[in-house]
Amino acid sequence: MNFGETIKKIRTDKKITQAQLSEGIMARNHLSQVENNNYFPAYDKFFSLIDRLNINFEEFLYIQDDQKILFSRKIPSQISQAASLNNNAQLDSLANEANELYKQTGNITYYHSMLICKALIAYNLNLTISQEMIDYVTPIKDYLFKMDNWYLYELKLFNNIIYALTLEEALLFSRTSLKRLDIFQHFLESQHIEQCIYTNLSTLCLEYGDFKAAKKLAVTAVDTAMKFTLVYEMVCSKLNHAIACIKLGEDGNAYEVIKKNMRILEYLELDTAHEHFLNFLKKFDIDIPV
Repeated sequence: MNFGETIKKIRTDKKITQAQLSEGIMARNHLSQVENNNYFPAYDKFFSLIDRLNINFEEFLYIQDDQKILFSRKIPSQISQAASLNNNAQLDSLANEANELYKQTGNITYYHSMLICKALIAYNLNLTISQEMIDYVTPIKDYLFKMDNWYLYELKLFNNIIYALTLEEALLFSRTSLKRLDIFQHFLESQHIEQCIYTNLSTLCLEYGDFKAAKKLAVTAVDTAMKFTLVYEMVCSKLNHAIACIKLGEDGNAYEVIKKNMRILEYLELDTAHEHFLNFLKKFDIDIPV
């Protein structure tokens, strides 16, 4: 479907007349020329049209492409899902698919996706930051650190490699990334990125034994998850917070928090996530019958 046909399809589907759509934006006959592909409007006019049609640019492209989502758009969410569930089989499949597409297209996003999958698999083997994992992440780190400004894509990349950075690198660049996220605060995906950055930073601090920082970041991660109603992320953040409290000798109700949230993972049948946190608890010598 071409540009003009897409505008016309959305307009007619929503039962909007040409006069209603064009009013205050362009002459009605100009809109008619747009829909017949005889005229392409200026960008400000185009965005005014799709705004009046109550669709965003990504949705417009999706409809124009006959409702097909490119793998490059799908893969970040698929990787995120597989990573959350510690599903190495799915990560391996995504890595192979991304690698093949990178060979075919040369699109660097596929290359980055493949590296992220490989690094996650390496980490999941024994929940340890290994040299193999760092080697996979290094090209992405080099790509990010030469950028003057990060956009949503770069912010998502940073979030995906936090666990493979040194604590100093992660904390330094998280300050920049969180400030940068303010620019994109009205994008829904920025909310998820923000919460995950706090959770991943707290996990990294646990790894490096900085339990005070881990506790503080986990508190922010929990608050952010509650603010944006991110249930699974809140469970993970509460577990991180409880682990940090125990290691700081501030047990309180930390053991009960762990039991409760591990039961939630079990109830939701998130078996791989449940197993992951069981292993994570063992790593910190926390023995709880869950």
